Amino acid sequence: MAEKAKPRADQIRTNVAKGNASLTKDERSEKAMPKRIAAFVIWALAIGCEVGAIYCFNKMSILWPVLAFIIADAVMCIVASAFWKKANHIDPPKGKFLQNQLGVFMCLLAFLPLGFFLVKGSDTMSAKNKKIITAVAVVAVLAGLFGSIDYNPVTEDTLAEAEAAANGGYVYWAKYSKSYHLDPECQTLVNSKEVFEGYVSDAFELGKTDPCDFCAGGKEAKENE
Repeated sequence: MAEKAKPRADQIRTNVAKGNASLTKDERSEKAMPKRIAAFVIWALAIGCEVGAIYCFNKMSILWPVLAFIIADAVMCIVASAFWKKANHIDPPKGKFLQNQLGVFMCLLAFLPLGFFLVKGSDTMSAKNKKIITAVAVVAVLAGLFGSIDYNPVTEDTLAEAEAAANGGYVYWAKYSKSYHLDPECQTLVNSKEVFEGYVSDAFELGKTDPCDFCAGGKEAKENE
């Protein structure tokens, strides 16, 4: 049997200071808090844009302010959700749905009242402009919703299981992969230009939350879901 290829020493990049302990629950919570605050501030701004769009739609006959508020609403929902998802990867919640997908609910909150007023109509806006606004609003809310979904949610249990599998040691990952590895010589890493090592919490913070199918039990985990 041919010997398995191994990563070169110059491929490995250490992501943590040697000897430092992985973060505790309280430390993760403290580290994630600024991102959670940023998410809520930006969601509040998104709702403010919604209010602005409703006001302009009802009180003005000019098209562009309504469109600007709607587009800004969607962009802010996506940005806020990105902060929220990043915080959840640093400090995973207990449950898998509500807290991980809070961005979806906030996006709906930032658009549903606007939809009511679009259906109700406006006395000042022309029929042509109403159609344009409705079309843009539909695209914006879909973009906001799809951009707010956490497609790779994690929980406290997910993190605990990964840390138990790593047995207090390091895990490994490639820059553009979503997976973490227990074996630095995994067949899926040997062709990577750089291989990073760090604690499980470091990998999760970077979005590397999917266990490798070959060396971290990912295949078995997917089969048991």
